[in-house]
Amino acid sequence: MSADTHDDDITDALLSGSAYERVRYERYAYFRQTVPRTLALQSALLGLLALILPMYGLYPAGTAQYLPAVDPAVASPKVLLMGLFGGAFQLLSAVLLVGAVLYRVSRTPLTEEQAHAVLNVEDFARYVALGTGGVGILVSVLLFALGLGGAGAIEAYVATMGRNPFAPSGFGISVSTVSLLAFGASVLVFYAGRFLAVKIALSRLRQSDQ
Repeated sequence: MSADTHDDDITDALLSGSAYERVRYERYAYFRQTVPRTLALQSALLGLLALILPMYGLYPAGTAQYLPAVDPAVASPKVLLMGLFGGAFQLLSAVLLVGAVLYRVSRTPLTEEQAHAVLNVEDFARYVALGTGGVGILVSVLLFALGLGGAGAIEAYVATMGRNPFAPSGFGISVSTVSLLAFGASVLVFYAGRFLAVKIALSRLRQSDQ
């Protein structure tokens, strides 16, 4: 997006009469994506997490000595927990964002106080999703990718960090389970974003007709 287009968007928001749009551009936020765009990014992160299953299936035979099990349907390495928590944060954030948008479109036009309250929820959800949850998923996937380098790559990591990320977690939840849940959640979050995009567009049309 060019600087001129961005400036035009801000000007339109300030002149639109919408307290939500005005407050959104006036307040500072590190993540400034719209809710549908945020949900699309969350869907991509969950889709990335789903890749741990095919990656695990491609591990060279020599890595077996470092794994809790060769079969991903029963394997539950410690590194899986980081991805699991990252995925849970994505779902929590998605629920908050969907709720915030449904509240916003049902109460339009918002007062300035309501706009601040909605944006507080949205900003918190974005930080949870793209900050804490996103980092958890990315680190987990990168560590799973380590196994593709074979036993030598895992051995080098263990020698450097002093621990094996593929040691048994003791929680019993498998690589296959987390991967399939992540894939299903990715699809659900993506379509939730498309649904909200339509709801927001219809709300703006109704507001412009008033």
